[in-house]
Amino acid sequence: MRSVVLLSRRPRLFAAAADWHLPDVELFLFDSPSEALAKISLGKTSVFLFDTRDYPRFKHVLRKFASMQTDADVVVVSQETESTESFEPETPVAVRHLPTEAAPDEIGEVVIRLLQLRRVREKSGIVGRSRAIAETLSLIAHAAPLDVSILILGESGTGKELVAHAIHDNSQRSDGPFVSLNCGAMSEGVLESELFGHAKGAFTGAVSDHEGVFKRADGGTLFLDELAEMPLGMQTRFLRALETGEFTPVGGRSSQRSDIRLVAATHRDLQEDVQRGRFRQDLYYRLRVVVINTPPLRNHKEDIPILVETFLAEENTAHGLHVRGLTRAAQQALLDHNWPGNIRELRNTIRSAAVLKHRGLIDLEDLSQDLQTGHGPGLSPYLPVPLSAGSDPQVDLGLLASTLLELRRDIKDIKSLLEGGDGTWGAQPDGRVEADGRVVETFSNAGGFSPLAQSGAGDLQTVERTLIETTLQATHGNRREAALRLGISERTLYRKIKLYDL
Repeated sequence: MRSVVLLSRRPRLFAAAADWHLPDVELFLFDSPSEALAKISLGKTSVFLFDTRDYPRFKHVLRKFASMQTDADVVVVSQETESTESFEPETPVAVRHLPTEAAPDEIGEVVIRLLQLRRVREKSGIVGRSRAIAETLSLIAHAAPLDVSILILGESGTGKELVAHAIHDNSQRSDGPFVSLNCGAMSEGVLESELFGHAKGAFTGAVSDHEGVFKRADGGTLFLDELAEMPLGMQTRFLRALETGEFTPVGGRSSQRSDIRLVAATHRDLQEDVQRGRFRQDLYYRLRVVVINTPPLRNHKEDIPILVETFLAEENTAHGLHVRGLTRAAQQALLDHNWPGNIRELRNTIRSAAVLKHRGLIDLEDLSQDLQTGHGPGLSPYLPVPLSAGSDPQVDLGLLASTLLELRRDIKDIKSLLEGGDGTWGAQPDGRVEADGRVVETFSNAGGFSPLAQSGAGDLQTVERTLIETTLQATHGNRREAALRLGISERTLYRKIKLYDL
């Protein structure tokens, strides 16, 4: 059983601590530092509460604790806040500083809170001790017991599904099913069938009845990832089912009921989608009862060593490897990287390096070229780059501006070439350019339309939209062929088509 160790010489605090309601833990009271540290050294201590009053050498006690291999969280009651704020144990633990005037009940509430966060963290598998992760865990601990809808926002790869699992595992529905569905890249008909199910014979290929996720999640939690990708028409039926608990399978004749707790996630800005008419306002307000933001890895890089240690342990166990850790150079390269792919990118990086290394320490040369040189991809591999007043301060605006100017010049040069401006690259009547190894194909001139027809073609969004639209026209709506010509995946093309309402 886990324990709470209280080191103090204040009888009043001793008496109050005996009345604290600490579920599933034992409370040990000590007035001797050596006895308290001896108990902590045995392991299984969750919280070390140290009332430094009456201990002139309290810094020595804290240093001794810091040298111990323990994951116990620390609550320090002290008048000397400046000296205790510099105290950081070698192992990643939470440190709370309280003034000496704090009431015993207030101290007890802090201890109880740390115990709650520990239980959430251990159940969820969420790794990290930074302030950003602590705030996420705190929101999970607060919201999970409440049977309300939860909206999880965050960039791709930040662990939104892990948060959803944590909410379910710490809720009153933890004994019920956890069912997840990704709404991205699904047509409206397929999504409706996956949500509500279908009856036998409802359409070609429906050889039997099929239960949708609404029914399978009855009594438990339904997690819908990438909810912002849901078509507008589907959003209306989904909202009704969410509010009434009733739905009708595709091709069915009678309605069914289901009692679910909805957890939804997206990397998109739903408020902006509402303003642009891409997402229903009433559904948006129905979802955002509680909002949890998963922080990007670049905002809590202090968690990288803990994450790396966790991922290495998993890879060693899964593949029988003996990789002990990273060299300082390799670890510094990870800390310097911007991680546009967030925790998912870090996990894959460690997995790749560990599998290739097999044993010993991962060095700088074992990492990818981007990490070695420090010239990896920026915040986003796609253009245009979204900028706002709240943009990441790491964006080099000067470099971005010069890049945009170069792109605009390139567009004008291409326009000139396509119009035969230099007399050597004239376009043929069918809209093609003679191939000489440099240019293979240009935009079709069907209908006399060209994406570069306007002199002000410097808006990257306009150019991108026009390029996609023209390519779709040239391929007669064949998305697979259009994606091949554009050099992007078919799924990315599908998202762009929806983005630009093509």
